[in-house]
Amino acid sequence: MAREVIIGLDFGNCNTFPCFISDRNGETTRTGGYTHDLLPPRQQDGIPSVYFWSKGRGELCGKSARDATPSDQRQWNLKRRLDKTVTLDGRTIACADMVTSVVQHCVRCANQKLQRDFLITTNQVSLSYPATYTFAQLQRLIELVEKGTLEDGRHIKVCGTIREPAAAALDYLAEFAHSDAETTVLTYDLGGGTFDLALVAAYPKGRQDSEGKTYYYDVLATDGLPKVGGTEFDEIMYELLLSKFEAVIGGKLNDLGKKKVRRMAEAQKIALSSDNSIEPELEYNDDYVFCHVTREEFESKALGLVMQTVEKTKAFLEKHPQQQPGLVLLTGGASQMPLVQKKLREALPQYKDKVIFFRPSKAIAYGAARYGVVEREVKLRTAYDLGIRFYRTGTDIRFIDTYIPAGTEIPFSGNYDTSYTRYDGQENSIFRVYEAKVANPNSEQISRDWREIMSVTLEHGRLPQGTETESRLGINKLGVLTVEARDPSKPGKPPVKNTVELKNLS
Repeated sequence: MAREVIIGLDFGNCNTFPCFISDRNGETTRTGGYTHDLLPPRQQDGIPSVYFWSKGRGELCGKSARDATPSDQRQWNLKRRLDKTVTLDGRTIACADMVTSVVQHCVRCANQKLQRDFLITTNQVSLSYPATYTFAQLQRLIELVEKGTLEDGRHIKVCGTIREPAAAALDYLAEFAHSDAETTVLTYDLGGGTFDLALVAAYPKGRQDSEGKTYYYDVLATDGLPKVGGTEFDEIMYELLLSKFEAVIGGKLNDLGKKKVRRMAEAQKIALSSDNSIEPELEYNDDYVFCHVTREEFESKALGLVMQTVEKTKAFLEKHPQQQPGLVLLTGGASQMPLVQKKLREALPQYKDKVIFFRPSKAIAYGAARYGVVEREVKLRTAYDLGIRFYRTGTDIRFIDTYIPAGTEIPFSGNYDTSYTRYDGQENSIFRVYEAKVANPNSEQISRDWREIMSVTLEHGRLPQGTETESRLGINKLGVLTVEARDPSKPGKPPVKNTVELKNLS
C-alpha cells in the first residue's frame, strides 16, 4: 500500500462517493495501483448527501437522514446552496453547516471501511468541485470541509482539489484507455441535481507552469441546465409507478403507499438501465401488490428531458468549433440510462463511436484520488484572453487589445496602457472589457471570438481628438477582475472602476 492514504471525495448533490488508490507506481506518478470504494455496506450507489434535523431526532446525515420522517425535514442539493439558510422544525440552519455535517459523516464512514479492511485511517481528502465554481466558492467549500472532524478528533484536511469534469476525464484516460496522451474531452454530467457540460483539456502526464509546478488539466468551457438532473427522472419514474400500482388496486394509494412508491423510484429507474422490464412489489394494506414496467414505457416519459440535454450538448459543441473533443464521456448516475447514449449518438453522428459510458457514478471520486493537486501547489490561471475594445486610429475598425493573455497566473496586477480619444469634443471614454470565447482568438472577429463582460465610463469633459487616456486590468486572488480608467492629466483624481467575478480560470 502507498505510504500515504488519501480519500478521493466526490461530494454530490444527491450521493457522495469516497475512494482511495493503493500501490500506485512509485512516489510521483499518478498511474497504476488499485482502486477501492470506501462505501458502507448496502450503500454501493453512494452515501446519500442528505441532512435531516428535527426536535425529536436531532441531526442525522446520510442514509438515516434520507430515510427519516417527516420528509420535509430532509435537505440535499447542498453544494449549490452554500449561502442559503433553511428552517427545519422551527430551527434556522445554514446550508454551509449542513455541508460540514454531511461531509464529516461521509469521511467518517470511509475511515470505518479503511479501518476494517486496511487497519489504517486518514484525515487527508482530495476534493472534487463543480467546474462552474469560482475560486471564492472553492475556498469556501474547502473551509467547510475542513471544519469536519474524524471520530478521534482530528480535523479533515483538504490536501488536493480538482474540478469534477477533469477528474472524470483523467480517470477514464488513466484507468480505462491506459493513455497518457493529451486529450480534449467533453464531459456530459447528468448528476442528481443538475446537468453540466464541460470541455476539458486533460494532460495525464502533466504540464509545467512558469514555476515548474505540475498541473493536469484546463477547463476550456462550461455550460449546462441547472434544473435538469436525476431528481427529475426519479419524479418521472414515481409518477409512472404510481399510475401502475393504482391501476392494479383499482383506486388511489393512501399517503403511506405514495411514500413507499417514492422511495423505490430511484432504485427502479436504475434497474431499468440493465433490464428491459421490472416488476416492483409494494407492501400495501397487509398485502403485496406487483406491477409491470418496461424500459420503453419509462423512456417514452423521459424522452423530453433527455432531449433537452442532447440539444444543449449539440449547441455547446457548435459554439466551440475550434475545440472539438476526442471523446464524449458520460458521467453522473442518471447518464446510465441507455436512452442517453442512444440519443447522443443519433444527434452527434461524428461522435457515434466516441460516446463513452465509463463508471459514471464513481469516475469523479477516482479522478480526485489520483489527480487532485496539493493545494499549496495550485496556481490559478486565466483560461482565455482578456482585453479591452478599441478602434484602429482614424478608422471605424474595432479590435480587442489583449491585456491579460490566457495562462496568466493570478493574482495579477497590470500596468496602465495608453489610449486616445477618437474625435474632437469627446466628453467621455467607454472602456468595454471582453473575454475570449475560444483559444487564439482573432482580435478583430469580436462577435465571433469574444464576449463583453463589463465596462466602465470615464467622464473627462470635452477633449480634443488624440488626447491620452489610460486603462488597466487586474485580477485578485479570489478571481475578481477589475477594470480601471483614468485621465493622466489629472493625477490627483482617483480612477473609475468596475469589477466582475471571473469563471474562466483553470
